[in-house]
Amino acid sequence: MADFTSEEVQKATGARLLSSVGSVLFHDVCTDTRAVEKGSLFVAFKGTSFDGHDFVLKALSSGAAGAVVSELRPEYKGAAVPIFVVPDTLKAYQDLARFHRRRFSIPVIAVTGSVGKTSTRNMIAAVLSKKYKVLQTEKNYNNEIGLPKTLFQLTADHEACVVEMGMRGLGQIAELVDIGEPTIGVVTNVGKSHIELLGSQENIAKAKSELVQGLDANGTAILNGDDPFVAPMQDLCQGRSILYGTGESAHIRAENIVCDEKGVRFTCHCFDRTFDVSVPVIGRHNVYNALAAIAAGYVTGLSDSELQAGLSAYRGMAMRQELLHLGPYTFINDTYNANPASMAEAIRTLDLLTKGRKIAVLGGMGELGDWAKDEHRAIGRLVADMKLDALITMGDLADDIALAAREAGMEAVYTTTTHEEAARQLKTLIRHGDTVLLKGSRSFAMEKYCPILKGSNVNV
Repeated sequence: MADFTSEEVQKATGARLLSSVGSVLFHDVCTDTRAVEKGSLFVAFKGTSFDGHDFVLKALSSGAAGAVVSELRPEYKGAAVPIFVVPDTLKAYQDLARFHRRRFSIPVIAVTGSVGKTSTRNMIAAVLSKKYKVLQTEKNYNNEIGLPKTLFQLTADHEACVVEMGMRGLGQIAELVDIGEPTIGVVTNVGKSHIELLGSQENIAKAKSELVQGLDANGTAILNGDDPFVAPMQDLCQGRSILYGTGESAHIRAENIVCDEKGVRFTCHCFDRTFDVSVPVIGRHNVYNALAAIAAGYVTGLSDSELQAGLSAYRGMAMRQELLHLGPYTFINDTYNANPASMAEAIRTLDLLTKGRKIAVLGGMGELGDWAKDEHRAIGRLVADMKLDALITMGDLADDIALAAREAGMEAVYTTTTHEEAARQLKTLIRHGDTVLLKGSRSFAMEKYCPILKGSNVNV
């Protein structure tokens, strides 16, 4: 973890000391009293429903060697440890993370996009780990608090860092770029996630492009050349731009693509290099994830064999087009989240992989605002067009999927309101050799089907 002296804390944050107690060395930066260890620097965040200032004394009694505050309270006076006073403790936390990141002259690869940024980040890390000791974002720590948390974990052992950058509005990725100072920026695609907040795909593209614009003249932008919103971002980059995709304009291009139950395979043309790629994860979208990983590996000096080895060793992520075999049935567990692009991709993957009957169990898609009805109806029409054998929807938001599928001529359409009801409906339909897709937004918790279908409540 990151170490800071008292003097470095002041230099990084511009803080003033409440009282002079001499120089102190801090061995960690912490915002949760439950995680405080001896020698930690506690940062008192203020939220809408909590105030870290209420827990400063608890942090100190638990071993914290100092605290960063924005609010002066009588109980802090006379403290035997440094109390650093700043206008904004969150900004101070970010300033400390930036200060620590600047200690390392290593590739820092930042990934953003509407769909697939976590899978792409993981795949890039898997590839780079064939040559380097890699730190990457844990879980979904991709915001103004999570990114610093990741950067604080950098040590002298790390040779590369891969971080994820999410956003909910304009200016947020620019803020993250300012904290993490990436050397390489990857933009996977521009879809309709968060369109409720941003109003249009054009605005989503503008928000994502903040990553490209934030790179300096020595930076490299890695861009999906097949995405009409992403490819033009190359004109916004001060440094080098690399396009990946399937079109002739791509610098790193996939051709002879095969997607089946064994994963994806293709021939990669990487500038003047050509080699075969095999990735043991399902779904055509993983071709694009692999191309982004190849681009990141190419920029950071990996050989063809290292790129191939990293991709062939990649095993995917739980709840992201995860292939499960439960007795005579196959399930595609793609329950982590959903938006129009990922929902459509999952349905096409179901159609592509399945030799027997195909059943989709779908929840709704959140954060679509005024576009919700149209986007759900588009998914219903796609289900009917793919000629799936049955559709089960769960929850009111998904009713428009069912309605549109029926209007398009699909007969085996069933609407339900709970996981248990949907599981019972599936039990009446499923036959040996069937493949079932489970998909919906995070709020629908579609992963609850997995224990149900394994027999905890319903024996399928």
